[in-house]
Amino acid sequence: MSTDGDAAPPICEHRLSPQAIAYKARRKPSVPIRMPDLTDHAAVANWRAATNAMWGEDDNPAEPHRREVIGGIPCLAAGPSPGTDPPIAVYAHGGGYVLGSAAVAMPITARLAASGLRVVSVDYRQPPEFPFPAALDDVLSVYLALAAGDSPVALAGDSSGGALALSAAVIAAAEGVPPAAVALLSPLLDHVSVPGNRLADDEGRRLIDSYTGNANPADPRLSPLRAALGGLPPVLVQAATDEPLAAQAREFRRRAGAAGVAVTLDLWEGMWHTWQYHALPEADEALAEAAGFLAAAFSPADSR
Repeated sequence: MSTDGDAAPPICEHRLSPQAIAYKARRKPSVPIRMPDLTDHAAVANWRAATNAMWGEDDNPAEPHRREVIGGIPCLAAGPSPGTDPPIAVYAHGGGYVLGSAAVAMPITARLAASGLRVVSVDYRQPPEFPFPAALDDVLSVYLALAAGDSPVALAGDSSGGALALSAAVIAAAEGVPPAAVALLSPLLDHVSVPGNRLADDEGRRLIDSYTGNANPADPRLSPLRAALGGLPPVLVQAATDEPLAAQAREFRRRAGAAGVAVTLDLWEGMWHTWQYHALPEADEALAEAAGFLAAAFSPADSR
């Protein structure tokens, strides 16, 4: 795929598998349980637990994940054990910051780990109890602790976790410890909006605002699309052509390409936001692409 920042973003057309067609026909709303008052911490905790349990329907319990504490932050790790010096991908789960968990992200992290990566999924602190910058601080803490070792480290994330992963990458690069690569799945990249594109529906906006708190949504640590992007390593962005955040993915490719960053933008026809979570051939293909992208960045020829 072209990575020229001035070229039109490439669109990969994928004929939907019978499994994906059947799944789309029976899809439920992303959050089928009514959202509570986000200032009621007890109600949010119950809502999060119930929603996360429903989102876990595609988890594969046969895939081993280990509980680890890294940089003082609880994580779920999959793939080779520490001490074997495999390349590492630090993963930030999605869920609008308020929902989701490292356990919910197992369908993604298990398949990435199957490629030989050690995937460390961060159980970052979540709003409303812990607004910005708690989640970003936790992802950064895990990344910096691992980057201090001997293995190369990449950053990855989906949806709101994509914002965390990219923000962490921008900050780490500015501090002289850039990741080997960044992989973003249906990422949220701007908390304000991209011109001509509504950021999210009302419920999505409420979730994002719960994390933003009193901060300026244009703060580049919240909206990495607005950050100084020069100095980033190669970045892969996957998004569905019809999802609202696809406009942000296109704009990121334009801005990052203009800053000299090698960006691969893979837009999928017919899919939906974060389809990579589901037990579908399209998810397997997308995650194989992401794993291959990261593996290429870790190869000796591309070592940093």
